[in-house]
Amino acid sequence: MNTTAGALARFWWIVLFGLVAGGAAAVAIYSLEAPAKHTATARLMVNSPAAPYLRTQQPLLKAQATRVGAVGKAQLQSITQQAPDTQTLVNAANLYPLLIESDRIAQLREAETGPIQGTIKAAALNASTNTYGVFRPSVLPVIEVKATSKHSADAEELATETIAAFSRWMVLEQRTHGIPVAQRIAVQQLKRPALATTGGPSYGLPLFVGVLVLLGFCGLAVVADHAWPATAEARTRETAPGTAASPHLDG
Repeated sequence: MNTTAGALARFWWIVLFGLVAGGAAAVAIYSLEAPAKHTATARLMVNSPAAPYLRTQQPLLKAQATRVGAVGKAQLQSITQQAPDTQTLVNAANLYPLLIESDRIAQLREAETGPIQGTIKAAALNASTNTYGVFRPSVLPVIEVKATSKHSADAEELATETIAAFSRWMVLEQRTHGIPVAQRIAVQQLKRPALATTGGPSYGLPLFVGVLVLLGFCGLAVVADHAWPATAEARTRETAPGTAASPHLDG
């Protein structure tokens, strides 16, 4: 132990170089690891003014034609009850993700807030696509909107502003086509974007590589110390003057 410590002390410059090299290797490994990704997830419900998910029956007007004398037919209306139409909303929930990801919604969002770094993915809740590319639609009128970015603040803002832009687009399109308010489909945000972080560099591997490099240089210092005394001794023998015999004086 003392021999090793002495070798490291005598060849401190090799140890210092190893410390610098180890630190540089650790920084390089850390920078090469994938950065963290922040994903903000929000949910939207596709609904209508008739609130079909809050009732068991809804009124339906039926027109009946009756003959009145020789004048012709007259239209009479009767009101019946039927189960609410929810399939229309489910179909819309499976279609709207394509619109949410569209360039048109991105343009509306950027016109309002400017560019935001990140990507948007939307899908109907529980919808899936198998390995053969067959799409299985959702049976729920709920859409998940996911915004992913390198920064958590950008992910949350991207999700919020995309939903706002899509809502504005729907209202504009409904007004343009003259759709009565009672017949309009609307989206309601069920929860604010929830943030989750995945990936990101770790300190374990960079620290391990840095220590390994440092230990390598420490080993080099010990090897150099073991080789140095032999070299110094050999040089001493070559340069030392020969021993001459002592002169004797005659009396």
